[in-house]
Order: sequence, then C-alpha cells, then structure tokens
Amino acid sequence: MEVLIMTEEQIKHQIEYLRSQKENPTGFYRQYLVNLYHLFYDGAKANGTDWCPNVSLSKMIKATYANINPDHQAKDMVLKWKGDLKKLGYIKDCNVNGEWRTYILKELDF
Repeated sequence: MEVLIMTEEQIKHQIEYLRSQKENPTGFYRQYLVNLYHLFYDGAKANGTDWCPNVSLSKMIKATYANINPDHQAKDMVLKWKGDLKKLGYIKDCNVNGEWRTYILKELDF
C-alpha cells in the first residue's frame, strides 16, 4: 500500500534528496518531476491563473519523458510522480464544477 501522506520530516528529507540530484544525478527521477511540474506550471501561466486545466495522461507522459523514450510502465510511473508532487506539497488536484484542475501550490525549490 502506498503512503498518501508524508510527515514534515519525510518531505524535508525527500526535497533534500531531490536538491542533491540536481548537482549529482544518479538517474532521471528529479528531471521527470521537474518536467511534469513545468507542464502544470506552464498550463497555469498560459491560463493566467494558479491552476492548469485537466491534462491528458498522454500529454503528461510526453512532457515528463521529453527526449527519452517512455517504457511500458510510463502511465503508472507518471501517475506516481504526479502523486509525489502532490505529497511534497507542490500541486493538488481539485474538481471545480465538474472540471479537474491541477493547482500550483508552490514553486519548485529543488
């Protein structure tokens, strides 16, 4: 079962890990989160608000993986990474009058 809520300490630890990955990357995890976040951030900016209209999973995959060929688990992984951004307090999804929106809660700091 996946943890849905992180403690402040867990959040702090995860953000420090992501910051360290900026200088010394050991994989693409941080970059995937950054790419996905910017998809929502750019959508909100284009919308002139603090929220991005609903984005299809295929668009999320394309933006997240950018120039890397997605593997067979791309759908599951992108949804997990979006969940990571939520747990870390960067975004949240809300249904407003039947429309799903992804709100930007804070700017990336990793």
